[in-house]
Amino acid sequence: MATTDKPPVVVVLQLSGGNDYMNTVVPYNNPLYRDYRPVVGLPEEQIRPLDSQVGLHPSMGPIHEMYQQGKVAIVHGVGYPNSVRSHFRSMDIWHTCEPETTGTEGWLGLATRALDPLKENIVTAVSFGPSMFRALVAPGVPVACVDDLETYGLLTGITPTQQRAKILEKFAQNYAPILGADPVTHLTRSPVRG
Repeated sequence: MATTDKPPVVVVLQLSGGNDYMNTVVPYNNPLYRDYRPVVGLPEEQIRPLDSQVGLHPSMGPIHEMYQQGKVAIVHGVGYPNSVRSHFRSMDIWHTCEPETTGTEGWLGLATRALDPLKENIVTAVSFGPSMFRALVAPGVPVACVDDLETYGLLTGITPTQQRAKILEKFAQNYAPILGADPVTHLTRSPVRG
């Protein structure tokens, strides 16, 4: 019988920039929401309710479904005391969890290291976007940065089949202890863009 147990996956959405939290997690049942947002407030019938007080923006359907399945948590009002009101210092604090000093390691990088302290996984974390965000930075923590899923892959610039097979063979030999049995077959069966 096949097992359905899978290791847990943590997904962190880093919404930098122009995210409007009050129209992402909407306090639709609070009269002040309507009072202070007469133009940009969302109509109640469009909101995806989480409970009788708050709901999600209508475009967040997949997140709403995962919330209903118990796979998403929303934590309101996270912050730190004595803000210096500097955007750049605040971003540094958010990424490093170091409000008193300038941090050098990201909180998510440290969490990733704790998840795989023996470095048994080649890549424990993946960062989607044009660059790795600071929260993932930690010495000795491998992170794959994926800017574009359409062009991301292993050895995408190598076109001749024989040359690709030779390079994959070398890769498999180097990483056989980590990849497990028959890494060449595993790699050559995996979709590789050419």
